Amino acid sequence: MNLPNVFRTLVFALALTPALLSCDKDDDKTTATPAVDTTAEKTAIQQLLTNYGTALNASNAATVTTLFAQDGVFAAPGSPTATGQTQVRAAFDGLFSAVTLTLAFTPANITVVTSDYAFATSTSSGTQLVKPSGPSAKVSFREQWVLVKESGQWKIARYIFNAPQ
Repeated sequence: MNLPNVFRTLVFALALTPALLSCDKDDDKTTATPAVDTTAEKTAIQQLLTNYGTALNASNAATVTTLFAQDGVFAAPGSPTATGQTQVRAAFDGLFSAVTLTLAFTPANITVVTSDYAFATSTSSGTQLVKPSGPSAKVSFREQWVLVKESGQWKIARYIFNAPQ
């Protein structure tokens, strides 16, 4: 037998040893991920979006802010991105000082990725009244939501919207 071939075979066998030893099925330490009750999670997310719409229509920046994660992000067209609850609160205070919104939200899709991470899309339409006594206009928007759980409650991690063309 050729010595280089024996050497290559030995190196190959030694390289495979850890992989073969890890195949011991009696010592399987993997744990199954618990199943996610997507129906219950979608219902909870739907309630979060409903609560958002209610607070938005009431021009209640304090309540809107509580629906966002601690590091939540709000990105409105033509405005700076608000990151964190302090900036999110300031953004909604500014919005509500300028306009009154009356919107109906329609969820289009809620995708539960894990028990604490989800995406949603929605549309909304209604009226926007420019304060103090400016014109009222019909408006419509499409929204993208990234949702996370904090302390067992669904919160808005990222929210962006724009007007469809």
